[in-house]
Amino acid sequence: MRKKVLLVDDHPAMLWALKNMLAQQVHFEIIGEAVDGDGCLEFVRENETDLIILDIDMPKVDGFDVIRRLKIISPDSRILVVSSLEAKVYGSRVRSIGGHGFINKTASSDIILAACLAVSQGYTFFHVNNSSKIFSSDDQIISSFSPREFQVIKYLADGHPNSAISEFLHISTKTVSTYKTRVYKKIGVSNIAELITFCRTNRITDA
Repeated sequence: MRKKVLLVDDHPAMLWALKNMLAQQVHFEIIGEAVDGDGCLEFVRENETDLIILDIDMPKVDGFDVIRRLKIISPDSRILVVSSLEAKVYGSRVRSIGGHGFINKTASSDIILAACLAVSQGYTFFHVNNSSKIFSSDDQIISSFSPREFQVIKYLADGHPNSAISEFLHISTKTVSTYKTRVYKKIGVSNIAELITFCRTNRITDA
Protein backbone atom coordinates (compact mmCIF):
# COMPACT_ATOMS: atom_id res chain seq x y z
CA MET A 1 0.00 0.00 0.00
CA ARG A 2 1.32 3.43 -0.94
CA LYS A 3 2.08 5.81 1.91
CA LYS A 4 0.06 9.03 1.93
CA VAL A 5 2.45 11.98 2.15
CA LEU A 6 2.04 15.63 3.13
CA LEU A 7 4.83 18.04 2.15
CA VAL A 8 5.31 21.16 4.28
CA ASP A 9 7.82 23.86 3.34
CA ASP A 10 7.64 27.60 2.68
CA HIS A 11 10.22 27.39 -0.10
CA PRO A 12 8.57 26.59 -3.48
CA ALA A 13 11.79 25.18 -4.92
CA MET A 14 12.11 22.66 -2.08
CA LEU A 15 8.47 21.67 -2.34
CA TRP A 16 8.92 21.10 -6.06
CA ALA A 17 12.09 19.05 -5.55
CA LEU A 18 10.50 16.80 -2.92
CA LYS A 19 7.33 16.39 -4.95
CA ASN A 20 9.26 15.54 -8.11
CA MET A 21 11.45 13.01 -6.30
CA LEU A 22 8.63 11.21 -4.47
CA ALA A 23 6.28 11.22 -7.46
CA GLN A 24 8.69 8.85 -9.21
CA GLN A 25 8.48 6.30 -6.38
CA VAL A 26 5.83 3.60 -6.18
CA HIS A 27 5.92 3.68 -2.38
CA PHE A 28 4.42 7.15 -1.96
CA GLU A 29 1.31 9.10 -2.86
CA ILE A 30 1.52 12.86 -2.32
CA ILE A 31 -1.89 13.91 -1.03
CA GLY A 32 -1.18 17.51 -0.04
CA GLU A 33 1.17 20.45 0.34
CA ALA A 34 1.36 23.25 2.90
CA VAL A 35 3.57 26.32 3.21
CA ASP A 36 3.31 26.90 6.97
CA GLY A 37 2.49 25.22 10.26
CA ASP A 38 -1.15 26.30 10.29
CA GLY A 39 -1.72 24.77 6.88
CA CYS A 40 -0.03 21.56 7.97
CA LEU A 41 -2.17 21.19 11.09
CA GLU A 42 -5.38 22.02 9.25
CA PHE A 43 -4.64 19.45 6.55
CA VAL A 44 -3.81 16.66 8.98
CA ARG A 45 -6.99 17.30 10.98
CA GLU A 46 -9.01 16.61 7.85
CA ASN A 47 -6.94 13.95 6.08
CA GLU A 48 -5.42 10.65 7.14
CA THR A 49 -1.69 11.08 6.55
CA ASP A 50 1.01 8.41 6.83
CA LEU A 51 4.11 10.57 6.41
CA ILE A 52 4.60 14.27 7.07
CA ILE A 53 7.77 15.79 5.63
CA LEU A 54 8.32 19.27 6.98
CA ASP A 55 10.77 22.05 7.60
CA ILE A 56 10.89 23.41 11.16
CA ASP A 57 11.95 26.91 10.15
CA MET A 58 8.60 28.18 8.85
CA PRO A 59 6.32 31.20 9.33
CA LYS A 60 3.32 31.48 11.69
CA VAL A 61 3.71 28.40 13.90
CA ASP A 62 7.08 27.25 15.26
CA GLY A 63 8.07 23.94 13.68
CA PHE A 64 8.70 22.30 17.03
CA ASP A 65 5.24 23.33 18.19
CA VAL A 66 3.83 21.85 14.99
CA ILE A 67 5.44 18.51 15.80
CA ARG A 68 4.05 18.56 19.34
CA ARG A 69 0.55 19.27 18.04
CA LEU A 70 0.85 16.62 15.34
CA LYS A 71 1.61 14.02 18.00
CA ILE A 72 -1.77 14.83 19.54
CA ILE A 73 -3.81 15.35 16.37
CA SER A 74 -2.42 12.39 14.43
CA PRO A 75 -0.31 10.15 16.69
CA ASP A 76 0.09 7.46 14.03
CA SER A 77 1.56 9.81 11.42
CA ARG A 78 5.31 9.57 10.87
CA ILE A 79 7.24 12.84 10.96
CA LEU A 80 10.43 13.53 8.99
CA VAL A 81 12.11 16.92 9.25
CA VAL A 82 14.02 18.08 6.17
CA SER A 83 15.64 21.38 7.10
CA SER A 84 18.52 23.72 6.40
CA LEU A 85 19.07 24.07 10.15
CA GLU A 86 22.04 22.34 11.78
CA ALA A 87 21.24 18.68 12.43
CA LYS A 88 23.75 18.35 15.27
CA VAL A 89 21.88 21.04 17.17
CA TYR A 90 18.26 20.50 16.20
CA GLY A 91 18.13 16.79 15.38
CA SER A 92 18.20 15.66 19.01
CA ARG A 93 15.50 18.19 19.87
CA VAL A 94 13.27 16.87 17.09
CA ARG A 95 13.77 13.36 18.41
CA SER A 96 13.03 14.39 22.00
CA ILE A 97 9.59 15.78 21.11
CA GLY A 98 8.55 12.79 19.03
CA GLY A 99 9.89 13.36 15.53
CA HIS A 100 11.01 10.24 13.69
CA GLY A 101 13.76 11.65 11.49
CA PHE A 102 15.91 14.66 10.68
CA ILE A 103 17.93 15.27 7.56
CA ASN A 104 19.59 18.34 6.12
CA LYS A 105 18.40 19.80 2.82
CA THR A 106 21.96 19.60 1.52
CA ALA A 107 21.89 15.79 1.68
CA SER A 108 21.84 13.89 -1.60
CA SER A 109 18.52 12.86 -3.12
CA ASP A 110 19.39 9.21 -2.44
CA ILE A 111 19.83 9.92 1.27
CA ILE A 112 16.63 11.96 1.45
CA LEU A 113 14.72 9.20 -0.32
CA ALA A 114 16.20 6.59 2.01
CA ALA A 115 15.10 8.69 4.98
CA CYS A 116 11.56 8.99 3.61
CA LEU A 117 11.33 5.26 3.08
CA ALA A 118 12.85 4.44 6.46
CA VAL A 119 10.61 6.75 8.47
CA SER A 120 7.49 5.75 6.54
CA GLN A 121 8.17 2.09 7.37
CA GLY A 122 8.22 2.71 11.10
CA TYR A 123 11.72 3.44 12.30
CA THR A 124 13.91 6.48 12.87
CA PHE A 125 16.47 8.15 10.63
CA PHE A 126 18.63 10.96 12.01
CA HIS A 127 21.39 11.95 9.62
CA VAL A 128 23.95 14.66 10.35
CA ASN A 129 24.48 16.62 7.13
CA ASN A 130 26.41 14.58 4.56
CA SER A 131 28.73 12.91 7.03
CA SER A 132 28.47 9.36 8.29
CA LYS A 133 27.90 10.50 11.86
CA ILE A 134 24.50 9.38 13.05
CA PHE A 135 23.02 9.15 16.53
CA SER A 136 23.52 5.41 17.06
CA SER A 137 25.41 2.52 15.50
CA ASP A 138 22.19 0.91 14.27
CA ASP A 139 21.08 4.21 12.73
CA GLN A 140 24.43 4.36 10.97
CA ILE A 141 23.86 0.91 9.51
CA ILE A 142 20.28 1.73 8.53
CA SER A 143 21.32 4.97 6.84
CA SER A 144 23.59 2.97 4.53
CA PHE A 145 20.72 0.90 3.09
CA SER A 146 19.44 1.74 -0.36
CA PRO A 147 15.66 1.89 -0.92
CA ARG A 148 15.80 -1.54 -2.59
CA GLU A 149 17.77 -2.98 0.33
CA PHE A 150 15.07 -1.68 2.70
CA GLN A 151 12.47 -3.59 0.72
CA VAL A 152 14.45 -6.83 0.67
CA ILE A 153 15.19 -6.60 4.39
CA LYS A 154 11.56 -6.09 5.29
CA TYR A 155 10.37 -8.98 3.13
CA LEU A 156 13.06 -11.28 4.56
CA ALA A 157 12.20 -10.29 8.12
CA ASP A 158 8.51 -10.91 7.39
CA GLY A 159 9.38 -14.48 6.43
CA HIS A 160 9.17 -14.37 2.64
CA PRO A 161 11.52 -16.67 0.67
CA ASN A 162 13.80 -15.36 -2.06
CA SER A 163 11.48 -16.63 -4.78
CA ALA A 164 8.53 -14.65 -3.41
CA ILE A 165 10.63 -11.52 -2.97
CA SER A 166 11.79 -11.75 -6.58
CA GLU A 167 8.15 -11.75 -7.69
CA PHE A 168 7.18 -8.88 -5.39
CA LEU A 169 10.03 -6.69 -6.63
CA HIS A 170 10.18 -7.98 -10.23
CA ILE A 171 13.84 -8.95 -9.96
CA SER A 172 15.62 -12.28 -10.30
CA THR A 173 16.20 -14.62 -7.36
CA LYS A 174 19.92 -14.21 -7.97
CA THR A 175 19.57 -10.45 -7.48
CA VAL A 176 17.60 -11.05 -4.28
CA SER A 177 20.42 -13.29 -3.04
CA THR A 178 22.93 -10.56 -3.84
CA TYR A 179 20.94 -8.02 -1.81
CA LYS A 180 20.55 -10.54 1.00
CA THR A 181 24.29 -11.16 1.18
CA ARG A 182 24.95 -7.43 1.08
CA VAL A 183 22.59 -6.56 3.94
CA TYR A 184 23.80 -9.48 6.08
CA LYS A 185 27.31 -8.08 5.74
CA LYS A 186 26.24 -4.52 6.55
CA ILE A 187 24.30 -5.57 9.64
CA GLY A 188 26.85 -8.15 10.74
CA VAL A 189 24.49 -11.13 10.92
CA SER A 190 24.81 -14.62 9.51
CA ASN A 191 21.27 -16.01 9.53
CA ILE A 192 17.63 -15.00 9.26
CA ALA A 193 17.02 -15.24 13.02
CA GLU A 194 19.68 -12.61 13.67
CA LEU A 195 18.27 -10.43 10.89
CA ILE A 196 14.79 -10.62 12.41
CA THR A 197 16.19 -9.65 15.82
CA PHE A 198 17.87 -6.61 14.28
CA CYS A 199 14.68 -5.62 12.46
CA ARG A 200 12.51 -5.99 15.56
CA THR A 201 14.94 -3.97 17.65
CA ASN A 202 14.89 -1.16 15.08
CA ARG A 203 11.17 -1.45 14.29
CA ILE A 204 11.75 -2.32 10.66
CA THR A 205 9.10 -5.03 10.88
CA ASP A 206 6.18 -5.91 13.13
CA ALA A 207 6.99 -9.61 12.86
